[in-house]
Amino acid sequence: MTPREKQAKLTNLMKTLSVSKEEAEEILQEDEEIDRGAKLYELSDDLKAGAKKARQADRKTPAKVNRERKVDEEKKFLLELLQAPLQDAGADALEMKTETEISFTYGENHYTLKLTKHRPPKG
Repeated sequence: MTPREKQAKLTNLMKTLSVSKEEAEEILQEDEEIDRGAKLYELSDDLKAGAKKARQADRKTPAKVNRERKVDEEKKFLLELLQAPLQDAGADALEMKTETEISFTYGENHYTLKLTKHRPPKG
């Protein structure tokens, strides 16, 4: 590091950290030692153990909560209304999957009607 670069770093440290020139020189010297691989500030064994436990706690997956699925009565009602006209038109094997879709055959083809309920727009 050139003397000009060193002076610029010292000035920057003094201004940024609001420290004296001596403190800035000490910080710069310790930074250079750390860059060379020196371990100036080792964690105590207690702190290392605590950090290890915290990392292990982060890895644990949260317990799965079994939530009861809510039946959308409005969608169920609408799909049930559609079943009668489909049967009248000659559709066979009407099967309702929960309250989301109806599967049926018409002629030799298999069809599925899926009902999607959209959320109201935000705003």
